[in-house]
Amino acid sequence: MFHIRRVKNRSMEPTLKDNFLILTKTFKLATRGKIVTFQNPKSGSETLIKRIVAVKGDHLEIKDGSILLNGAILKETYISDLPKTMTLEENFNWDLKDDSVVVLSDNRLVGNFDSRMFGSIKTEHLSEEFITILWPIRLPKT
Repeated sequence: MFHIRRVKNRSMEPTLKDNFLILTKTFKLATRGKIVTFQNPKSGSETLIKRIVAVKGDHLEIKDGSILLNGAILKETYISDLPKTMTLEENFNWDLKDDSVVVLSDNRLVGNFDSRMFGSIKTEHLSEEFITILWPIRLPKT
């Protein structure tokens, strides 16, 4: 099933900007790098959109301004020139033994609400996965 969503904040910039219209489909499989939607785990009242950075079986660590996935620095080409963490003092450590994922905002400068605030989330709580941007229309470069 397909859905049209409006991005309502700046947490996924530069990938998805505020007020973009996007197409999503019903969530199927947790894959690193996939952008997904889910209900806010703290309030359940709003839909959040974030990127999966770690899946079942992964060890993810955030320390000294770096994100380490299974012992290696996580390559994030979608935010290549932006800071990987909010501060150098940020420290997190996840061992994903169950069917959970760690999700992060692409924009990490503004203290966005992601797994650093609410922890890992069960894949059963993920509802949709991003397919494409509908608006603004992006024409191919010639």
